[in-house]
Amino acid sequence: MPQIARRSLAPLALIALLHGATAVAQQVAPPPSRPGVTPVAASDTTPAGRILREVHDHQHALADLEHLADGIGPRLTGSDRLLAAHAWAESTLVARGFTSVHREAYAFGPSWTRGVASARLLAPGAGTLSLAQMGWSPATAGPVRGDAMLVTARNDAEMQALFGTFRGRVLLFGDLPPLSGPGVDTAAAGALRAPLTRAMRDEGALAVLLPSGKETGLNMTGSPTWRRPLVPVVPVAFVETRDYERVHRALLRGERVPLELNLSGALSPAPVQAFNTVAELRGSERPDEVVVIGAHIDSWDLGTGATDNGTGVAAAMEALRAIQAAGLHPRRTVRVVLFSGEEQGLWGSKAYVAAHAAELDRIQAVLIDDLGTGRIRGWALQGREDVRPYVARAIAPLNDMGVRELPLERSSDSDHAPFVEAGVPAFFAVQDTVDYFSTTHHSQYDTFDHVRPADLLQGAGALAVTAWELANMPERLPHAPAVRKP
Repeated sequence: MPQIARRSLAPLALIALLHGATAVAQQVAPPPSRPGVTPVAASDTTPAGRILREVHDHQHALADLEHLADGIGPRLTGSDRLLAAHAWAESTLVARGFTSVHREAYAFGPSWTRGVASARLLAPGAGTLSLAQMGWSPATAGPVRGDAMLVTARNDAEMQALFGTFRGRVLLFGDLPPLSGPGVDTAAAGALRAPLTRAMRDEGALAVLLPSGKETGLNMTGSPTWRRPLVPVVPVAFVETRDYERVHRALLRGERVPLELNLSGALSPAPVQAFNTVAELRGSERPDEVVVIGAHIDSWDLGTGATDNGTGVAAAMEALRAIQAAGLHPRRTVRVVLFSGEEQGLWGSKAYVAAHAAELDRIQAVLIDDLGTGRIRGWALQGREDVRPYVARAIAPLNDMGVRELPLERSSDSDHAPFVEAGVPAFFAVQDTVDYFSTTHHSQYDTFDHVRPADLLQGAGALAVTAWELANMPERLPHAPAVRKP
Protein backbone atom coordinates (compact mmCIF):
# COMPACT_ATOMS: atom_id res chain seq x y z
CA MET A 1 0.00 0.00 0.00
CA PRO A 2 1.05 3.62 -0.15
CA GLN A 3 2.80 4.97 2.90
CA ILE A 4 -0.60 5.53 4.47
CA ALA A 5 -3.35 3.17 3.34
CA ARG A 6 -5.76 5.04 1.09
CA ARG A 7 -8.91 3.88 2.81
CA SER A 8 -9.75 3.99 6.48
CA LEU A 9 -8.89 0.53 7.80
CA ALA A 10 -11.13 0.17 10.83
CA PRO A 11 -14.41 0.56 8.92
CA LEU A 12 -13.17 -1.65 6.10
CA ALA A 13 -12.39 -4.51 8.46
CA LEU A 14 -15.99 -4.34 9.66
CA ILE A 15 -17.33 -4.02 6.14
CA ALA A 16 -15.44 -7.17 5.24
CA LEU A 17 -17.69 -8.97 7.74
CA LEU A 18 -20.68 -7.90 5.70
CA HIS A 19 -18.92 -9.06 2.58
CA GLY A 20 -18.70 -12.56 3.91
CA ALA A 21 -15.54 -13.55 2.44
CA THR A 22 -26.78 16.55 -18.59
CA ALA A 23 -25.90 19.71 -19.11
CA VAL A 24 -22.50 21.07 -20.17
CA ALA A 25 -21.18 23.38 -17.47
CA GLN A 26 -20.12 26.94 -18.19
CA GLN A 27 -16.40 27.54 -18.62
CA VAL A 28 -14.67 29.37 -15.79
CA ALA A 29 -11.90 31.86 -16.50
CA PRO A 30 -8.57 30.89 -14.91
CA PRO A 31 -7.54 32.91 -11.86
CA PRO A 32 -4.01 34.20 -11.43
CA SER A 33 -1.46 32.01 -9.69
CA ARG A 34 -1.78 31.96 -5.92
CA PRO A 35 1.05 32.90 -3.53
CA GLY A 36 3.44 30.12 -2.64
CA VAL A 37 3.94 28.67 -6.11
CA THR A 38 7.64 28.97 -6.89
CA PRO A 39 8.25 30.63 -10.28
CA VAL A 40 10.71 29.16 -12.76
CA ALA A 41 13.46 31.38 -14.12
CA ALA A 42 12.92 32.60 -17.68
CA SER A 43 16.44 31.41 -18.46
CA ASP A 44 15.32 27.80 -17.89
CA THR A 45 14.35 26.79 -21.42
CA THR A 46 14.35 23.04 -20.80
CA PRO A 47 11.03 21.29 -21.44
CA ALA A 48 10.57 20.83 -17.69
CA GLY A 49 11.26 24.51 -17.08
CA ARG A 50 8.81 25.56 -19.77
CA ILE A 51 6.08 23.26 -18.39
CA LEU A 52 6.53 24.46 -14.81
CA ARG A 53 6.59 28.09 -15.87
CA GLU A 54 3.37 27.56 -17.82
CA VAL A 55 1.67 26.12 -14.74
CA HIS A 56 2.92 28.99 -12.61
CA ASP A 57 2.00 31.76 -15.04
CA HIS A 58 -1.21 30.54 -16.67
CA GLN A 59 -2.69 27.71 -14.62
CA HIS A 60 -6.34 26.68 -15.04
CA ALA A 61 -6.31 23.99 -12.36
CA LEU A 62 -7.80 26.02 -9.51
CA ALA A 63 -10.71 27.30 -11.58
CA ASP A 64 -11.30 23.81 -12.96
CA LEU A 65 -11.35 22.31 -9.47
CA GLU A 66 -13.54 25.04 -8.02
CA HIS A 67 -16.09 24.52 -10.75
CA LEU A 68 -15.97 20.73 -10.46
CA ALA A 69 -16.45 20.81 -6.67
CA ASP A 70 -18.63 23.88 -6.15
CA GLY A 71 -20.37 24.17 -9.50
CA ILE A 72 -21.10 20.51 -10.23
CA GLY A 73 -20.76 19.07 -6.75
CA PRO A 74 -20.81 15.46 -5.57
CA ARG A 75 -20.41 12.93 -8.38
CA LEU A 76 -21.68 9.52 -7.33
CA THR A 77 -21.18 6.93 -10.06
CA GLY A 78 -24.42 6.49 -11.98
CA SER A 79 -25.74 9.92 -11.01
CA ASP A 80 -26.78 12.89 -13.14
CA ARG A 81 -24.09 14.99 -11.43
CA LEU A 82 -21.37 12.64 -12.67
CA LEU A 83 -22.79 12.83 -16.19
CA ALA A 84 -22.62 16.62 -15.91
CA ALA A 85 -18.98 16.33 -14.81
CA HIS A 86 -18.13 14.16 -17.82
CA ALA A 87 -19.84 16.66 -20.13
CA TRP A 88 -17.97 19.59 -18.57
CA ALA A 89 -14.60 17.80 -18.76
CA GLU A 90 -15.13 16.82 -22.37
CA SER A 91 -16.23 20.28 -23.49
CA THR A 92 -13.27 21.82 -21.66
CA LEU A 93 -10.79 19.40 -23.21
CA VAL A 94 -12.22 20.00 -26.67
CA ALA A 95 -12.06 23.77 -26.17
CA ARG A 96 -8.37 23.44 -25.24
CA GLY A 97 -7.63 21.71 -28.52
CA PHE A 98 -6.98 18.13 -27.49
CA THR A 99 -7.71 15.24 -29.81
CA SER A 100 -9.69 12.01 -29.48
CA VAL A 101 -11.88 13.49 -26.76
CA HIS A 102 -14.54 10.89 -26.15
CA ARG A 103 -16.49 8.92 -23.58
CA GLU A 104 -16.13 5.13 -23.15
CA ALA A 105 -19.09 3.29 -21.67
CA TYR A 106 -19.17 0.19 -19.49
CA ALA A 107 -21.91 -1.71 -17.65
CA PHE A 108 -22.05 -0.62 -14.04
CA GLY A 109 -25.12 -2.10 -12.37
CA PRO A 110 -27.83 -0.23 -10.48
CA SER A 111 -27.22 3.35 -9.46
CA TRP A 112 -28.00 4.43 -5.89
CA THR A 113 -29.65 7.58 -4.60
CA ARG A 114 -29.12 8.74 -1.03
CA GLY A 115 -32.28 9.41 0.95
CA VAL A 116 -33.12 10.17 4.56
CA ALA A 117 -30.69 8.95 7.20
CA SER A 118 -31.78 9.59 10.77
CA ALA A 119 -31.38 7.90 14.12
CA ARG A 120 -32.65 8.72 17.60
CA LEU A 121 -31.25 7.36 20.82
CA LEU A 122 -34.30 6.68 22.98
CA ALA A 123 -32.40 5.62 26.13
CA PRO A 124 -30.23 6.00 28.14
CA GLY A 125 -30.83 9.72 27.88
CA ALA A 126 -32.00 10.82 24.46
CA GLY A 127 -30.75 12.56 21.36
CA THR A 128 -29.95 12.15 17.70
CA LEU A 129 -27.05 10.29 16.14
CA SER A 130 -25.09 11.74 13.22
CA LEU A 131 -24.94 9.02 10.57
CA ALA A 132 -25.09 8.30 6.84
CA GLN A 133 -26.32 5.20 5.06
CA MET A 134 -23.66 3.11 3.38
CA GLY A 135 -23.90 3.31 -0.41
CA TRP A 136 -25.84 0.51 -2.09
CA SER A 137 -26.92 -1.00 1.24
CA PRO A 138 -30.65 -1.79 1.65
CA ALA A 139 -33.07 0.70 3.14
CA THR A 140 -35.01 0.15 6.33
CA ALA A 141 -38.76 -0.42 6.08
CA GLY A 142 -39.41 3.20 7.00
CA PRO A 143 -38.64 4.27 10.58
CA VAL A 144 -37.87 1.16 12.65
CA ARG A 145 -37.24 0.68 16.35
CA GLY A 146 -35.07 -1.89 18.06
CA ASP A 147 -32.50 -2.40 20.77
CA ALA A 148 -28.82 -2.07 19.98
CA MET A 149 -26.74 -5.22 20.38
CA LEU A 150 -22.98 -5.63 20.62
CA VAL A 151 -21.86 -8.62 18.54
CA THR A 152 -18.77 -10.18 20.14
CA ALA A 153 -17.30 -13.59 19.37
CA ARG A 154 -13.71 -14.67 19.85
CA ASN A 155 -14.06 -18.13 18.29
CA ASP A 156 -16.43 -20.31 16.30
CA ALA A 157 -18.29 -21.62 19.36
CA GLU A 158 -19.05 -18.11 20.60
CA MET A 159 -20.11 -17.09 17.11
CA GLN A 160 -22.49 -20.04 16.86
CA ALA A 161 -23.99 -19.05 20.21
CA LEU A 162 -25.05 -15.70 18.74
CA PHE A 163 -27.38 -17.27 16.22
CA GLY A 164 -31.04 -16.79 17.02
CA THR A 165 -30.48 -13.43 18.77
CA PHE A 166 -30.54 -10.90 15.91
CA ARG A 167 -34.25 -10.37 15.19
CA GLY A 168 -35.28 -6.75 15.62
CA ARG A 169 -31.81 -5.66 16.75
CA VAL A 170 -29.49 -2.88 15.61
CA LEU A 171 -26.02 -4.42 15.57
CA LEU A 172 -22.62 -3.00 16.52
CA PHE A 173 -19.50 -5.12 16.38
CA GLY A 174 -17.19 -5.78 19.31
CA ASP A 175 -14.36 -8.31 19.44
CA LEU A 176 -14.37 -10.60 16.41
CA PRO A 177 -11.65 -12.78 14.86
CA PRO A 178 -9.50 -10.55 12.64
CA LEU A 179 -9.96 -10.67 8.89
CA SER A 180 -6.45 -9.50 8.08
CA GLY A 181 -3.04 -9.05 9.62
CA PRO A 182 0.11 -11.10 10.25
CA GLY A 183 -0.61 -14.81 10.21
CA VAL A 184 -4.32 -14.41 9.42
CA ASP A 185 -5.85 -16.75 6.86
CA THR A 186 -8.12 -14.21 5.19
CA ALA A 187 -10.18 -16.76 3.27
CA ALA A 188 -10.75 -18.87 6.38
CA ALA A 189 -11.65 -15.81 8.45
CA GLY A 190 -14.16 -14.71 5.81
CA ALA A 191 -15.67 -18.19 5.67
CA LEU A 192 -16.03 -18.18 9.46
CA ARG A 193 -18.02 -14.96 9.34
CA ALA A 194 -20.21 -15.87 6.39
CA PRO A 195 -22.73 -17.81 8.55
CA LEU A 196 -22.95 -14.79 10.85
CA THR A 197 -23.83 -12.58 7.90
CA ARG A 198 -26.50 -15.02 6.73
CA ALA A 199 -27.96 -15.21 10.22
CA MET A 200 -28.24 -11.42 10.36
CA ARG A 201 -30.25 -11.52 7.15
CA ASP A 202 -32.37 -14.59 7.85
CA GLU A 203 -33.24 -13.63 11.41
CA GLY A 204 -34.23 -10.09 10.50
CA ALA A 205 -31.63 -7.83 12.07
CA LEU A 206 -32.80 -4.24 11.56
CA ALA A 207 -29.46 -2.65 10.68
CA VAL A 208 -25.73 -2.52 11.32
CA LEU A 209 -23.97 0.60 12.63
CA LEU A 210 -20.28 1.11 11.86
CA PRO A 211 -17.93 3.72 13.34
CA SER A 212 -16.71 6.37 10.92
CA GLY A 213 -13.09 5.71 11.85
CA LYS A 214 -12.38 9.46 11.93
CA GLU A 215 -11.87 11.86 14.79
CA THR A 216 -14.62 14.00 13.33
CA GLY A 217 -16.98 13.56 10.42
CA LEU A 218 -18.53 10.63 8.62
CA ASN A 219 -17.14 8.01 6.28
CA MET A 220 -18.51 6.24 3.26
CA THR A 221 -18.12 3.19 1.04
CA GLY A 222 -20.33 0.74 -0.88
CA SER A 223 -20.76 -0.82 -4.30
CA PRO A 224 -23.33 -2.50 -6.56
CA THR A 225 -21.20 -5.63 -6.23
CA TRP A 226 -22.12 -5.75 -2.58
CA ARG A 227 -25.72 -6.50 -3.47
CA ARG A 228 -24.71 -10.08 -4.12
CA PRO A 229 -25.37 -12.79 -1.48
CA LEU A 230 -23.50 -12.28 1.79
CA VAL A 231 -22.95 -8.58 1.26
CA PRO A 232 -24.58 -6.23 3.07
CA VAL A 233 -27.79 -8.03 3.50
CA VAL A 234 -29.21 -5.59 6.03
CA PRO A 235 -29.23 -1.77 6.11
CA VAL A 236 -25.85 -0.35 7.11
CA ALA A 237 -24.86 3.14 8.28
CA PHE A 238 -21.68 4.92 9.35
CA VAL A 239 -21.96 6.85 12.62
CA GLU A 240 -19.78 9.75 13.74
CA THR A 241 -17.24 8.57 16.29
CA ARG A 242 -18.57 10.51 19.27
CA ASP A 243 -22.10 9.17 18.75
CA TYR A 244 -20.97 5.63 18.03
CA GLU A 245 -18.84 5.57 21.17
CA ARG A 246 -21.77 6.79 23.26
CA VAL A 247 -23.86 3.81 22.18
CA HIS A 248 -20.91 1.45 22.48
CA ARG A 249 -20.13 2.54 26.05
CA ALA A 250 -23.73 2.03 27.12
CA LEU A 251 -23.71 -1.50 25.72
CA LEU A 252 -20.45 -2.27 27.50
CA ARG A 253 -22.11 -1.14 30.74
CA GLY A 254 -24.83 -3.69 30.08
CA GLU A 255 -27.56 -1.09 29.55
CA ARG A 256 -30.51 -1.44 27.21
CA VAL A 257 -30.13 0.98 24.28
CA PRO A 258 -33.32 1.37 22.19
CA LEU A 259 -32.94 3.22 18.88
CA GLU A 260 -35.20 4.56 16.16
CA LEU A 261 -33.61 4.40 12.72
CA ASN A 262 -34.65 5.45 9.23
CA LEU A 263 -32.48 4.82 6.16
CA SER A 264 -34.16 5.37 2.79
CA GLY A 265 -31.44 5.22 0.11
CA ALA A 266 -32.73 3.54 -3.05
CA LEU A 267 -31.40 1.55 -5.99
CA SER A 268 -32.38 2.31 -9.56
CA PRO A 269 -34.91 -0.14 -11.01
CA ALA A 270 -32.51 -1.14 -13.81
CA PRO A 271 -28.74 -1.26 -14.37
CA VAL A 272 -27.07 1.85 -15.75
CA GLN A 273 -24.02 2.56 -17.86
CA ALA A 274 -21.05 4.42 -16.49
CA PHE A 275 -18.27 6.12 -18.45
CA ASN A 276 -14.61 7.08 -18.63
CA THR A 277 -13.62 10.34 -20.31
CA VAL A 278 -10.53 10.22 -22.54
CA ALA A 279 -8.47 12.93 -24.28
CA GLU A 280 -4.96 13.02 -25.65
CA LEU A 281 -2.05 15.00 -27.00
CA ARG A 282 -0.96 12.94 -29.99
CA GLY A 283 2.64 11.80 -30.15
CA SER A 284 4.84 13.15 -32.93
CA GLU A 285 7.04 10.09 -33.50
CA ARG A 286 5.51 7.11 -31.71
CA PRO A 287 1.83 8.00 -31.50
CA ASP A 288 0.73 4.41 -30.83
CA GLU A 289 2.82 4.33 -27.66
CA VAL A 290 1.08 6.04 -24.75
CA VAL A 291 1.74 7.59 -21.36
CA VAL A 292 -1.53 7.59 -19.41
CA ILE A 293 -2.27 10.28 -16.83
CA GLY A 294 -5.20 9.10 -14.74
CA ALA A 295 -7.53 10.30 -12.00
CA HIS A 296 -11.08 9.40 -11.02
CA ILE A 297 -13.81 11.92 -11.68
CA ASP A 298 -16.44 10.18 -9.54
CA SER A 299 -16.71 10.97 -5.84
CA TRP A 300 -18.69 10.10 -2.77
CA ASP A 301 -21.64 12.35 -2.08
CA LEU A 302 -21.31 13.56 1.51
CA GLY A 303 -19.01 16.40 0.41
CA THR A 304 -18.24 17.73 -3.07
CA GLY A 305 -15.31 15.48 -4.00
CA ALA A 306 -12.75 18.27 -3.97
CA THR A 307 -9.81 16.23 -2.66
CA ASP A 308 -11.08 12.79 -3.64
CA ASN A 309 -10.49 13.12 -6.43
CA GLY A 310 -11.19 16.55 -7.84
CA THR A 311 -7.58 17.51 -7.19
CA GLY A 312 -6.40 14.58 -9.32
CA VAL A 313 -8.78 15.49 -12.13
CA ALA A 314 -7.70 19.14 -12.10
CA ALA A 315 -4.01 18.18 -11.99
CA ALA A 316 -4.37 15.69 -14.86
CA MET A 317 -6.20 18.20 -17.07
CA GLU A 318 -3.68 20.90 -16.17
CA ALA A 319 -0.75 18.59 -16.95
CA LEU A 320 -2.03 17.98 -20.47
CA ARG A 321 -2.81 21.69 -20.93
CA ALA A 322 0.62 22.82 -19.72
CA ILE A 323 2.53 20.50 -22.05
CA GLN A 324 0.57 21.75 -25.05
CA ALA A 325 0.54 25.42 -24.01
CA ALA A 326 4.32 25.32 -23.52
CA GLY A 327 4.61 24.54 -27.25
CA LEU A 328 5.94 21.04 -26.66
CA HIS A 329 5.27 18.00 -28.84
CA PRO A 330 5.80 14.67 -27.08
CA ARG A 331 7.29 11.78 -29.03
CA ARG A 332 4.70 9.42 -27.55
CA THR A 333 1.03 10.19 -27.04
CA VAL A 334 0.09 11.59 -23.64
CA ARG A 335 -3.45 10.50 -22.77
CA VAL A 336 -5.63 11.67 -19.91
CA VAL A 337 -8.21 9.17 -18.66
CA LEU A 338 -10.79 10.35 -16.14
CA PHE A 339 -12.12 7.13 -14.66
CA SER A 340 -15.46 6.65 -12.95
CA GLY A 341 -16.60 3.95 -10.54
CA GLU A 342 -13.30 4.08 -8.65
CA GLU A 343 -15.06 4.51 -5.33
CA GLN A 344 -17.14 1.39 -5.89
CA GLY A 345 -14.17 -0.86 -6.64
CA LEU A 346 -12.14 0.45 -9.61
CA TRP A 347 -14.92 -0.24 -12.10
CA GLY A 348 -13.76 2.32 -14.66
CA SER A 349 -10.10 1.37 -14.72
CA LYS A 350 -10.93 -2.34 -14.81
CA ALA A 351 -13.26 -1.68 -17.74
CA TYR A 352 -10.58 0.38 -19.50
CA VAL A 353 -7.95 -2.34 -19.12
CA ALA A 354 -10.38 -4.98 -20.39
CA ALA A 355 -11.48 -2.88 -23.37
CA HIS A 356 -7.89 -1.97 -24.32
CA ALA A 357 -6.32 -5.38 -23.70
CA ALA A 358 -4.83 -5.52 -27.20
CA GLU A 359 -3.09 -2.17 -26.68
CA LEU A 360 -1.67 -2.61 -23.18
CA ASP A 361 1.77 -3.61 -24.40
CA ARG A 362 2.05 -0.19 -26.08
CA ILE A 363 1.50 1.74 -22.86
CA GLN A 364 4.79 3.27 -21.76
CA ALA A 365 3.57 4.04 -18.23
CA VAL A 366 0.52 4.99 -16.19
CA LEU A 367 0.58 7.80 -13.59
CA ILE A 368 -2.30 7.97 -11.09
CA ASP A 369 -2.93 11.02 -8.88
CA ASP A 370 -5.40 10.13 -6.10
CA LEU A 371 -4.22 11.10 -2.63
CA GLY A 372 -5.73 14.50 -2.04
CA THR A 373 -4.44 18.04 -2.03
CA GLY A 374 -0.86 17.48 -0.83
CA ARG A 375 2.37 18.00 -2.75
CA ILE A 376 3.66 15.14 -4.90
CA ARG A 377 6.95 13.80 -3.53
CA GLY A 378 7.48 10.96 -5.99
CA TRP A 379 5.94 7.75 -7.30
CA ALA A 380 5.31 4.39 -5.63
CA LEU A 381 6.79 1.76 -7.94
CA GLN A 382 4.41 -1.10 -7.03
CA GLY A 383 7.29 -3.49 -6.37
CA ARG A 384 8.93 -2.84 -9.75
CA GLU A 385 12.59 -2.36 -8.90
CA ASP A 386 13.43 -2.91 -12.57
CA VAL A 387 11.79 0.38 -13.58
CA ARG A 388 13.49 2.51 -10.92
CA PRO A 389 16.24 3.87 -13.23
CA TYR A 390 13.70 5.05 -15.79
CA VAL A 391 11.37 6.75 -13.31
CA ALA A 392 14.33 8.25 -11.46
CA ARG A 393 15.47 9.81 -14.72
CA ALA A 394 11.94 11.06 -15.42
CA ILE A 395 11.71 12.91 -12.11
CA ALA A 396 15.28 14.21 -12.10
CA PRO A 397 14.18 17.69 -13.33
CA LEU A 398 11.82 17.80 -10.35
CA ASN A 399 14.28 16.85 -7.63
CA ASP A 400 14.86 20.45 -6.57
CA MET A 401 11.13 20.92 -5.94
CA GLY A 402 11.02 17.89 -3.65
CA VAL A 403 10.02 15.12 -6.06
CA ARG A 404 12.58 12.47 -5.18
CA GLU A 405 10.85 9.49 -3.58
CA LEU A 406 10.50 6.16 -5.39
CA PRO A 407 9.37 3.66 -2.76
CA LEU A 408 8.64 0.09 -3.77
CA GLU A 409 5.29 0.01 -1.94
CA ARG A 410 2.49 -1.90 -3.58
CA SER A 411 -1.15 -0.85 -3.32
CA SER A 412 -4.36 -2.02 -4.92
CA ASP A 413 -6.80 0.69 -3.93
CA SER A 414 -6.75 3.13 -6.83
CA ASP A 415 -6.87 3.07 -10.61
CA HIS A 416 -3.27 2.00 -11.13
CA ALA A 417 -4.05 -1.47 -9.78
CA PRO A 418 -5.74 -3.04 -12.85
CA PHE A 419 -2.82 -1.87 -14.99
CA VAL A 420 -0.30 -3.31 -12.55
CA GLU A 421 -2.13 -6.66 -12.61
CA ALA A 422 -1.91 -6.60 -16.41
CA GLY A 423 1.88 -6.09 -16.23
CA VAL A 424 1.81 -2.44 -17.32
CA PRO A 425 4.26 -0.08 -15.52
CA ALA A 426 1.77 1.91 -13.42
CA PHE A 427 2.64 4.23 -10.54
CA PHE A 428 0.74 5.89 -7.72
CA ALA A 429 1.66 9.40 -6.60
CA VAL A 430 3.39 9.68 -3.23
CA GLN A 431 1.93 12.81 -1.66
CA ASP A 432 1.76 14.77 1.56
CA THR A 433 -1.49 13.43 3.00
CA VAL A 434 -2.33 16.68 4.86
CA ASP A 435 -5.81 16.10 6.41
CA TYR A 436 -6.89 13.55 3.82
CA PHE A 437 -7.36 10.46 5.98
CA SER A 438 -8.12 12.26 9.21
CA THR A 439 -10.78 14.57 7.79
CA THR A 440 -11.69 14.87 4.10
CA HIS A 441 -11.52 11.32 2.71
CA HIS A 442 -15.08 10.09 1.98
CA SER A 443 -16.54 12.59 4.45
CA GLN A 444 -18.77 15.66 4.39
CA TYR A 445 -15.59 17.76 4.76
CA ASP A 446 -14.28 16.86 1.29
CA THR A 447 -14.81 20.42 0.04
CA PHE A 448 -12.87 23.08 -1.83
CA ASP A 449 -11.87 24.97 1.32
CA HIS A 450 -9.61 22.02 2.23
CA VAL A 451 -7.61 22.36 -1.00
CA ARG A 452 -4.09 23.81 -0.79
CA PRO A 453 -3.67 25.84 -3.99
CA ALA A 454 0.13 25.90 -4.03
CA ASP A 455 0.32 22.16 -3.42
CA LEU A 456 -2.21 21.44 -6.16
CA LEU A 457 -0.16 23.40 -8.68
CA GLN A 458 3.07 21.76 -7.55
CA GLY A 459 1.39 18.39 -8.12
CA ALA A 460 0.10 19.37 -11.55
CA GLY A 461 3.58 20.47 -12.57
CA ALA A 462 5.14 17.29 -11.21
CA LEU A 463 2.58 15.18 -13.05
CA ALA A 464 3.15 17.03 -16.31
CA VAL A 465 6.95 16.86 -16.19
CA THR A 466 6.99 13.17 -15.23
CA ALA A 467 4.61 12.36 -18.09
CA TRP A 468 6.64 14.45 -20.53
CA GLU A 469 9.93 12.80 -19.62
CA LEU A 470 8.46 9.29 -19.88
CA ALA A 471 6.85 10.15 -23.22
CA ASN A 472 10.19 11.34 -24.64
CA MET A 473 12.46 8.70 -23.17
CA PRO A 474 14.35 6.74 -25.85
CA GLU A 475 13.74 3.44 -24.09
CA ARG A 476 10.52 1.57 -23.47
CA LEU A 477 9.78 0.77 -19.85
CA PRO A 478 9.78 -3.00 -19.33
CA HIS A 479 6.44 -4.70 -18.77
CA ALA A 480 5.93 -7.51 -16.29
CA PRO A 481 3.96 -10.76 -16.64
CA ALA A 482 0.27 -10.33 -15.92
CA VAL A 483 -0.83 -11.41 -12.47
CA ARG A 484 -2.87 -14.62 -12.52
CA LYS A 485 -5.90 -14.42 -10.25
CA PRO A 486 -6.97 -17.51 -8.31
